[in-house]
Amino acid sequence: MNPGFIKLNRSSETFELLSDPNAFILLTVIALRARRTDEFNIHNLKSGEALIGDYQRCGLTRQQFRTAMKRLGKWGLAAFKPTTNGTVARLLQQRIYDINPVPEQPTANQPTTNGQPTANHRPTTNKNEKNEKNEKNEKNYPPDSDECRLAELLLNLILEAKPDFRRPQLPRWAGEVDRMIRIDGRTPERIETVIRWCRKDPFWAKNILSPAALRKHFDRLEMEADGHSPKESLRDQIARMEREGML
Repeated sequence: MNPGFIKLNRSSETFELLSDPNAFILLTVIALRARRTDEFNIHNLKSGEALIGDYQRCGLTRQQFRTAMKRLGKWGLAAFKPTTNGTVARLLQQRIYDINPVPEQPTANQPTTNGQPTANHRPTTNKNEKNEKNEKNEKNYPPDSDECRLAELLLNLILEAKPDFRRPQLPRWAGEVDRMIRIDGRTPERIETVIRWCRKDPFWAKNILSPAALRKHFDRLEMEADGHSPKESLRDQIARMEREGML
C-alpha cells in the first residue's frame, strides 16, 4: 500500500470528468494504486504506474471498463498495457489527481508547531500548486480540426456584423467547442448548424458572442432552430446556390 495521500485538484476538468462516473472511478483507482517512486517492486512498476487488475477489481463491467480506458486514453489522462498479471495503467497527467503530496515530517531539531507562522517564518508554497497556476490549460488543436474550424466560423460570422469585435483567444474558444463535442455529445455538424442559425436570428445574434454562450444555450437554440429557420438573405441564397452548383 502506498503511504501518504493523493490530492484531487479542484478544477473545471475535474468537474467535467464527474459527468463520466466510470472514467472517474477508474482514474481514482489508478491514482490510489500508482507507485510514487521507482523503488524496487515485484511487478517492476515505475513511478506513476499501477497494477489495476481487471474490470471486476475496479467494480465495473467489462464494457464499462473498456470504455473508461478508451476515454482516459483519448483525453490524455492515462495509458494502459495488458500483462499476464493484469492491466498496468500509467498516469500521463496530474491535472485531476496529484499522487505525490507527502506530509512533511518534523526533523529531530525542528519541533512541531501548531500555531501561526511567526513574522520571520515565511509560509512555504507547494511547488505543484505554483506550477498549476502558471500552467496554460489550453490545448493545441490542429488548424484543420473541428474545434478550430467551428471556433473560427463563429468568430468570422460575428466579425461580419461587427468588424471591431474584440479578438478572443481562439485556443480557449476551440477548447469550449471541444467540451461541447467530447462532454456534451454534440456533433460538429449540429454545432455548425446552430452557429449559422443563431447568427441569422435577430435576438440570438446579439447574445451568442462566444462558444461558452453557445454551449450554455445550445439545447434551446437547437429547439428554436428546428421549429423556425430564419429567412435566408439574398447573399446567403446566392452563396448556397454556388456551393450546390446551381449557378
